[in-house]
Amino acid sequence: MEKTFDILLESKINKYDELVRDKIYNYFANNQASQAYLELCTEKNWPLNLDHLTIRTNNIDSAAKQYENLDWKYDEKLEYKSEGWWAKIYRHDEFAPFFIDQSYDEWPEDKKIITNWVKKFGDQDFHHIAVLLPPDIKMEMAIESLKAKNIKFLGQITGQTGNRLRQVFSQAELVDGIPFTVLELVERNIDIESGEIYKGFIGEQADSLMKDSTLI
Repeated sequence: MEKTFDILLESKINKYDELVRDKIYNYFANNQASQAYLELCTEKNWPLNLDHLTIRTNNIDSAAKQYENLDWKYDEKLEYKSEGWWAKIYRHDEFAPFFIDQSYDEWPEDKKIITNWVKKFGDQDFHHIAVLLPPDIKMEMAIESLKAKNIKFLGQITGQTGNRLRQVFSQAELVDGIPFTVLELVERNIDIESGEIYKGFIGEQADSLMKDSTLI
C-alpha cells in the first residue's frame, strides 16, 4: 500500500492488540477493494470506521478464545439452519466486534461454504472486514465511487433505501481461482423501534451475503 494509506490505516488500528492489528493490516495489504476504500477515505476526507471483523472457522468457540483473552466478550448467537451455517458475535468496549461463523457439521460437504473456505485458507485470516460508511454517505454513492476505481460488485445491496441496516460485498478476490476475501460496505441508519442507530445484524441479510461471497 502507498505510504499515505498506511498512515490512515495505522492511525485507526494502532490501539488494537498486536495480534488483531497485524491481521487487519494483512487483510488491507492483500485486498484491492479495501485499498480502494482507503483511497476514497483519503480523497474525500471520510473517516475510516471498522464495523466488524469476520473469521471463518470449523470451531467458533476455539477460534474465539484468543480474542476473548483480549477482552472481546460473547454477545449473541445467530443461526441459519436452513442454509447450513451459524455464527457468534463478540463485542469489545473500544473496538470493532468479531463475527465468527462456521458450517453445521451435518450439512452436505459440497454445500459447506465456510468449511470449504477454511480447508483452503485456514481460520487465522479475516474473510472480510466491514467498513461503516459515514452517516451522510449512502450505499449507492460509495459503490459508484469504488466502481470508478475498477472495483466490482456482483451481489445485490441487502436492505432497502433507508433501512436500519444495508450491506453489500465487493466481488471476491481469488487465490488459485478460489474466492478468498471480500470487502463489505455497511450503511447503518436509525432503528425505528429504539430511535438509535442500529448496531445489530439481520439474519436474512447475512445469509444473502454468504452466497454473494462465492460469486466470481
